[in-house]
Parts: sequence; C-alpha cells; structure tokens
Amino acid sequence: MHLLVVIEDRISEWAAKGEVLQGYFNPAGAFSDITVLSLVADAPDRTVVETLCAPAQPEFHSVDINRRELVLKTAGLRPGWLKSFLGKAISTFGNDRPDVIRAYGDGLAAVAASVIAARDGIPFLVSLHTTPDPDIQARFFGRRDRFWRRCLAASVADALHASDALIAVYAPILDFLPPALIRKTRVVPNVVDVPSRPPSRTRDSLPLKALWISRQVPGRDPRPVIAALRSLDEVELTLVGDGPLHDAATRTARMHDVETRVRFVRAMANRELCQTLPDYDVLVTQSDFRETPKSVMEAALSGMPVIVNRHPAVDSKEYAELPVIIVDGGADSYAAALRDLARDTGLRKRLSQETEEAAWRIWDPKASGRATAELMTSLTSPSADTISSPSSG
Repeated sequence: MHLLVVIEDRISEWAAKGEVLQGYFNPAGAFSDITVLSLVADAPDRTVVETLCAPAQPEFHSVDINRRELVLKTAGLRPGWLKSFLGKAISTFGNDRPDVIRAYGDGLAAVAASVIAARDGIPFLVSLHTTPDPDIQARFFGRRDRFWRRCLAASVADALHASDALIAVYAPILDFLPPALIRKTRVVPNVVDVPSRPPSRTRDSLPLKALWISRQVPGRDPRPVIAALRSLDEVELTLVGDGPLHDAATRTARMHDVETRVRFVRAMANRELCQTLPDYDVLVTQSDFRETPKSVMEAALSGMPVIVNRHPAVDSKEYAELPVIIVDGGADSYAAALRDLARDTGLRKRLSQETEEAAWRIWDPKASGRATAELMTSLTSPSADTISSPSSG
C-alpha cells in the first residue's frame, strides 16, 4: 500500500535538532511505499527519510514554494487562485498513484493534499498538531505568521471539510473545531519513541536530577525553573533544546550562581534522549500552550514524574489523567515542588509508578500507531465512511 505524506517543513531541520523518529511517517509499518512531498525547498539525507518511513521504501520530493511569492501570485492566497497554483506546481503521480494521502498540520500542506486528492481521486486525511486557540496565537505567533494564517484560513477550512477524516493529536484541539469537523475527528496521540515499559525506578539518591526538554521560546520559558535552583543545593537541572531564549536562560543561570548545577544541551537525537530518560528523576516544564508536548509523553511513559505550570495545563484532558505536580509557574513554586521530591523518596517512587501506569494507559505508542494506521488504511476501502465521533487513543 502506498502513502503520500504532505508536509510544509524541512526534514533536514528536524534532523539538525534530533527530531527524527523511526517510522514516524509509517505508523505500525502499515505501508510498503511512502512518498514524502515537502512544500519547501529541502534536500534531507536519504537515511533520514528512510528512518522516518521505515520499513517502507521511500521517495522524497520537494516543491520550492516561497510564502511571500505565493501571496503575491495568488492575490493574497485567494482560494481559487491558490488551488490553481498548487495544482500546477505539484505533479501527478502516474503509475505510482498513492492509495491515501496524509497532510501534516492545518496549513498549506492540508490545502495541497486536498488539491491532489480532488485531482487524482485519492482519499486524504489531515492530522492537526496545533491547538488553534486565537488568544494564544495572538500572544506568541509573530505578525507574519498571523497574517499568513489569516490569508490561508478560508482555503484550510475548505480542505478540512473536504477531507475524509481528521486526526487531532491533542484533545484540546476539539474545543476549536466546528461540529461538522468534530464528527469526523479522532483524537490519537503522537507516536513517540518509547518502545516498551521501563523497569521500576529505583534511584533514590541525591542530587535530584531534573530535566527540561523543549525549545526555549516565548511561551516555553525555562528561566523560572533555572531560578528555582538558587535555593536548592540538592537539585541538578539539564536543559535539552535551543531557541531565542537560550542566551537569556544561560544568563539566568549565571545571575543566580547555579551554573555548576545547570547543564545545557542544544540538541540531542530523539532516540538517544529517550534512552537517557531513566537517568533522571523528574521532568520540569513551563508551557503557555494548550497541548501536551511529546517530551511530556516520553518522560511520563518512562515513569518520570512531571511538574507543570497551572495554566493552561489545568484545563487539559491529558494532564487531568496524569498525577502531575501543578505549580503556579513562579520560581518559588518550582523550588517548593522540587524540594518535596528531593527530600521525600517515597513520594518520588509513588508518583513514578502512578505516572507510568497512567501514561501507558493513554499514550501506549503501539496502540497509537495501530489506531492511526487503521484509520488511514480504512479510507482505501470502497465502503469507507467518515468517522462519526471522536475518540481518544
């Protein structure tokens, strides 16, 4: 069976940041052939594409679409002009016609997938990876990105309504979809690279080893977590990730004289990162976005307790099912939570066990892969119907 993947990302950038998962484009190994179409200029290493598509035979193609030029050529992304442009820019697939198309994200990839699907008579689905909360977008999306999304909104809406199915990787996404789309949306978590349940955690010595995994950006600011260490000699912190706040984060460590207990790792391969998770005692996160990041899923599946800021996590269905430690988001609140874990090994062990059990119940990677594969392959059946109701994986 042949799958066409449509993305508006550079896989080469994923590789540079270590964000390459084995079989990410091929859940449960359901497809024997995968064509990856990137809508931006890219030339990733073939071994990276093979890893993402494993065990399928992959092909990679890219179309060099420049956003500014596209806006000008389509009079501000007018739907009819945009679809015409994409139809001409994207070749037909001849004898290697895909059986199903998956577009990643509620952006240009979804529109391109709908154009290919309509032209070649191929079923398609769109997976949604961002919660479209307008308040959060207004706070943290740049002016150009907001302009792009506004111009593209009508075409994206058409594509989502035309799709045969939708996947939402976070439950809060449903809160921002119209009823007609909710009826054909299934909530299925991202597949993550934690292949099996870990052995029970036995580490009860100090220092407490805390871990932060995220790009350091507005809305995911590690500085309160770093500042928390100023009163915690028994805690060490490792931060994995880069971003525009990285320099500010390193300055915060120097300012509070905790450099010797804070380690910065700009990038790490995802598989290597997952293998090192058992070496840590707690994941600490700060996020102003309404979604449960992959890093939280991977840490929880490894049996690592999670500390998270109250808003907006307190309104998240996924966080509600985990025994997370919720703090107000200030440095003192992180310090209090970390101090409790450092001094109470019984609490650490209990939270570890409860977190692992809950995470495997809601985020079992094999179950998520099977659910995604079954949904995609079901669309190739002549009697396939649109999903009637959402469910969680």
